[in-house]
Amino acid sequence: MSVGIIFDHHALAAVGAGHRALSGYVVHAHQDPLFVIVVPAVCLAEAARQRPAVSTHVAQLAAMEVQALDQIGADTAGRIAQTLWPPEGWPVLHAVTASLATGWEIATTRPEAYKGFGVPLLPVTA
Repeated sequence: MSVGIIFDHHALAAVGAGHRALSGYVVHAHQDPLFVIVVPAVCLAEAARQRPAVSTHVAQLAAMEVQALDQIGADTAGRIAQTLWPPEGWPVLHAVTASLATGWEIATTRPEAYKGFGVPLLPVTA
């Protein structure tokens, strides 16, 4: 059984900028095959919109697994969005669905984006 963490679009931007603590998780994931970093694809798309090189950076890191938004995840995100729509939209909802599916924390520099969702967070300073 693996354990891991989810990097949202804010965490991805911070890693791309050389954030030390988040980079430590990447190093740990490369050293421990049972530790996984999940990158929701919609979060990666948003991070790439803000910082184009981040997608290439993530592609070079074997320990980071990009998670597609499949039918079950899309259905879950859509149902959540019917009652609670986050100001940052779909990237937050994709991270939330990944957390709900795994129970893993979402690493983020903007924990306020997840207010009301009841998912575990790992707030990090920018």
